[in-house]
Amino acid sequence: MVDSTNRQTLRLLDKSQNVSERSLSGADTKEFEDELDTANGINIWQTAISLSGVCAGLGFLAVDVLVVSTGWIGFFLFILLYAALLYTSIILGRCWNMVRDKWGHERHPYGAIGYEAFGGLARSLINILVAAVCFSNAIVVLMGFSEMTLTIGGAALEGTLCYWPLAYGLVICPFFWLATPKSFWWIMASSFFTVVMSVILVITSVFVAGSPTSSGINATEEVPRESAFFHLTEIAGTVFWLMAQHGCIPTLQQDMQQPQGFSKAIILADLMTLFLTLPVMLALVITYGNTLTNVSGSAIVYSLLPEDALKKVSASLIMVHLTGAVLLVNNPLFQYLEEVLHIPIEFSWKRVVLRSSVLLMQIFVQETVPHFTLLSSISGGFLTPLISFLVPCLFYLRLRKTYQPEPTKWSMLETIACVVIIAATPCIIVAILFGTGTAIASGRTAFTVPCYVNATLAGL
Repeated sequence: MVDSTNRQTLRLLDKSQNVSERSLSGADTKEFEDELDTANGINIWQTAISLSGVCAGLGFLAVDVLVVSTGWIGFFLFILLYAALLYTSIILGRCWNMVRDKWGHERHPYGAIGYEAFGGLARSLINILVAAVCFSNAIVVLMGFSEMTLTIGGAALEGTLCYWPLAYGLVICPFFWLATPKSFWWIMASSFFTVVMSVILVITSVFVAGSPTSSGINATEEVPRESAFFHLTEIAGTVFWLMAQHGCIPTLQQDMQQPQGFSKAIILADLMTLFLTLPVMLALVITYGNTLTNVSGSAIVYSLLPEDALKKVSASLIMVHLTGAVLLVNNPLFQYLEEVLHIPIEFSWKRVVLRSSVLLMQIFVQETVPHFTLLSSISGGFLTPLISFLVPCLFYLRLRKTYQPEPTKWSMLETIACVVIIAATPCIIVAILFGTGTAIASGRTAFTVPCYVNATLAGL
């Protein structure tokens, strides 16, 4: 792999020598710049690890509990959404491959796809939508730092949830100043491997707990049961928040050595993520069984585990994972804002000020709604289904007519799948928002007041 990259770089250096020896046309110069940029990109495995490093982690430790608590219907919903999101990721990657020769150096490629599909208005709308989704999703990731701190500290840190966001913001802010995914893929790799180790520790801790009562769950205690519909909407919202990283996909694909191989990368990423979450679900079923029907919607796996070293080390590893996740999720937002504000690609004080300001705004929202599962459900319930379900299907059907006019044996099946997903999107949005809104109105969530109203009460 390294030899292949070196050979490609040497070939491009030879070509650059030829550039100095003769005058190239504008097209030749652009071709050379594109090839040089591609040679410095990330490969398929690096792309897969980066994507899995975002998707696997804290969110799945929440959705695992929700899926097990709803039984087979929850598992079926999880797998159905998972497969549909994988498919829309693949067709979004195909869309970028159709238009990338024309838009190779575009700073927000999802918007370029929209332009080629439906024109300038679509480009503007999708850029705004991607920015909004990245902003909201990153807030939930940032919330994870505080949640893991309380998991590690236990009772000693009770009531301090609101004090941690700004502290962690100061720590991770310098990482925000890095350019694009190929500049920090090593952080993404660390994020993935820390999740792997954390999952191993979680599974071990689940079996060490041995019984529901030893981990704080009383199987005979009468606990007010939450609506199964509420749990199902939470599953849908959390899965969308986790797996629907479609705003990042074209940006990450643009940084690849072989963008045409993105389908392989996303399939590898989703398989790796699935192989991390299914064992946790199985361990929960074996150990806790039907007792999880009484857990609250705010529960994650850590809330079921005993206060031991396995739990605390696992939570510490998840904090490393969150660093890589928040970088990748925020990057399309940064690229969009920097182009709108005419901030150069090269590192400058303007980049530092802009990205630091965005982080401060995200921390403010986090302090307003300081609860992880509620934020993830809301974030995944409205804007994310649009950008991950509806838009990729619409763009793909439109671009396919232009770039692939000859139908294939799969064309009809793909059309049916896209139409079904398009029709299902508004139903999913309404269900998630209704379930979450009803839970908030009836007081069945952990939300109380913003941190700046009452820091102690908000953290309870």
